[in-house]
Amino acid sequence: MRVLFVGNAGERYFGERFYSVERKLAQGFTRNGHVVYFFSDRDVARTGTIWRSSRAGRGVANEHFLKVARTFEPDLIITAHSSLITTASFAEAKGLAFRPRLAQVCVDPLFRTVNMKFLTDRATVMDASFVTTAGRALARFSSPTHVSAYIPNPVDSSIETGRGFARSDQRFDVFFAANAGGDDPGDARRATPRLIAEAGGVALDLHGFEGNAPVFGVDYFRRLADSRMALNINSDRSETAQTPARDEELYLYNSDRISQLMGCGLMTLSFRVNQLMQLYDEENEMVFADTPEAMRDAVLKYKRDDVARRRIAEAGWRKSHEHLNERLVARFIEEIAFGKALSPGYIWPTKTW
Repeated sequence: MRVLFVGNAGERYFGERFYSVERKLAQGFTRNGHVVYFFSDRDVARTGTIWRSSRAGRGVANEHFLKVARTFEPDLIITAHSSLITTASFAEAKGLAFRPRLAQVCVDPLFRTVNMKFLTDRATVMDASFVTTAGRALARFSSPTHVSAYIPNPVDSSIETGRGFARSDQRFDVFFAANAGGDDPGDARRATPRLIAEAGGVALDLHGFEGNAPVFGVDYFRRLADSRMALNINSDRSETAQTPARDEELYLYNSDRISQLMGCGLMTLSFRVNQLMQLYDEENEMVFADTPEAMRDAVLKYKRDDVARRRIAEAGWRKSHEHLNERLVARFIEEIAFGKALSPGYIWPTKTW
């Protein structure tokens, strides 16, 4: 079938974001035998006016999106974090003579108001929504004409090529990357690396945190390859950083960092609050902790036991590549969006809302 993928290709980053979820999913559909046309709304908008502004070029982007839809006649239109194409434009595309199915993808947390507003508004014209949070939280924007479902962050073997479990000569014991929010004194992402550093004897590679610059592109994957373990710590706070997210909003929620860490074969440590034990066997494929202190102790334990570290890392890497890859996630999206019977073997929650 023909798939029109609407998202941010990030051309202005000149290759820095080649591992985005949008690109992985587009590749998943291609590898499943479909032809994919990637429409990068922000890049079209920026080049559509003399001011090179995505805001100024919003109208141009919508006009060009509809022109592509009429020309390409997609069977399925998927939008992932496409903030410039309006709900009205998607509704117009849905009403075209060839009647495409419409789906939206969101890998951002549901406990941020802007994300819920965006999902709820788009759900009025979409046939399906796919979110990296599972469970009853998805019921909020479902309706008789629209279903919601969980998807895991996909691993792509052409992108996540690392084999951290195959080595013991890395320069660093622990890798951790955060966004600017990681410097908030009340953020749990600050406490855990600090406790590990204070314990002493652990070589930490920190990025986007404690004054360290973020890392992107090929250099990001070089850094992953140079660490034995990684901290997978997600935000659990609303916009104010004061209000904790509700438990239902945290169920299986993860940023796409998880696919990069697991896909590159690092032994990954996560907090139990997100219940990733539903996907990864505890102490066999991933290491879990309830508190920053417990995560620090786990790091110290596996620094001493490199054989166990490598065993867990390899098992988690294998699970990720075999059962949580871009082809399976793309196939699941297709089956839900078109109301098909689900293929057997999905290891993630497949209930729709």
